[in-house]
Amino acid sequence: MKMTKRSVVSAFFGLALAACGPVDESGTEALVQQEQELPAGCTSVDATNMTSHACLHAANAGDNINVAASATRTTSAPGVNTAHKHYTVTLPAGAEGSVTYVPTAYSTGSTSEPITFYLAQSVSFTVLTSGGATVTPGINEVLTASTCSLVKAVTYDLSVGATYILAMGPASGNQVGLIAEYLNDNRVRWYPDADSDTHGANAGSILTACEPPANYVSRRWDCNDSNASINPDAAEICGNGVDDNCDGVTC
Repeated sequence: MKMTKRSVVSAFFGLALAACGPVDESGTEALVQQEQELPAGCTSVDATNMTSHACLHAANAGDNINVAASATRTTSAPGVNTAHKHYTVTLPAGAEGSVTYVPTAYSTGSTSEPITFYLAQSVSFTVLTSGGATVTPGINEVLTASTCSLVKAVTYDLSVGATYILAMGPASGNQVGLIAEYLNDNRVRWYPDADSDTHGANAGSILTACEPPANYVSRRWDCNDSNASINPDAAEICGNGVDDNCDGVTC
């Protein structure tokens, strides 16, 4: 019964909406109220489930869409708006090309969304408003943990419904692979693991698509996070008066 209860509760919180920061798991209302856009403290999306997810699209020929970029930075350039797709963008020979992107609301009522653009070449990449103003990225990084063709990730906080120009290149071979991922669609819950036993405490978790802080793990249910010998994987020692494996009983 205990394992069933854990599974149900874990699934419940895995689906809940929350911010990239400490949360109180006593109820869903607190989780929803703390939702935010470009997560505070987010410094990398490299070694994450989101990057692994993007790699799945990059490696799947059925997810590919070919697009011919415009030779100028214009809002009439072809769109790359379909979610969960890899776009092969063909650029003008030896030159920069542009496509357009219109963010949608992942969360009800959201007016802006954090979005990462993954690229299969480390080329110049600039996001501009429809008026031509350059948008400053929150994160611009070379990927080192990627297991596919994706080598660069640039993360922005973009306004829902606005048309953005994505200017890129020039590129070797005049083609660039491009994937857009919503951070709010790729969040994973992490739990603080103070005793480094690979099981985290139930309280103080974070929900994020970014790399978690140090000493956070994806497993919880540690009933004593200050003692590495006490966790759900530990062997129960009868007679010591301690719940060694965190199952609610001492033997």
